[in-house]
Amino acid sequence: MTDRGAAPPPRPSTARRAMPPMAALQALPRPRSVTASFWCWLAGSLLVGATVALGSTKIEPLRAEFAQLTRTSDPAATQATIDKVATASVLLVIGGGAMLGILALALAGAMWARRNWARVALSALALIAFGYAGFVSTAVTDAMLGHLRGVVSAGLLAYSAIVLAAAVCMYLPGTGPWYRRLEDAGRPVELVSGR
Repeated sequence: MTDRGAAPPPRPSTARRAMPPMAALQALPRPRSVTASFWCWLAGSLLVGATVALGSTKIEPLRAEFAQLTRTSDPAATQATIDKVATASVLLVIGGGAMLGILALALAGAMWARRNWARVALSALALIAFGYAGFVSTAVTDAMLGHLRGVVSAGLLAYSAIVLAAAVCMYLPGTGPWYRRLEDAGRPVELVSGR
């Protein structure tokens, strides 16, 4: 028999945890696909850096050919304008690849450190990398790079394949929980009841 003066049993909590406790997230091992993605980004950065370094050995032929193309497309252009366009074109081809490599390294490091925003930024960077590789492969002619054109185009094609693999690996099943913010772990999510 129950005692009339005893307190009723406690009600079950209506709070649910949307994520595992913080300790469980911290102990979650890094998925292999994240590791593969990191190494692909690293390899892609090194490859685009080597391709840019190879292309930078031909800066003067690049500039001369871009100046010639500018002269052909706009015969009324002044020499100062032609020089600016040629310099900007060389800067886009050489500097763009260098920036892609540096940004990919920095963002891959942040991705390795469980930053989901870096994964999103790397996805956008992958799209830019595909555009860059396509642009440079079609814009650079034999007159600009000579016998190196095939090597540069092959390097950019390999770079595109590596970047594609890196981007896909970041989103394979099992990677989502690993990227969840540790600060959000353990916060209860209140259930909405109709009472």
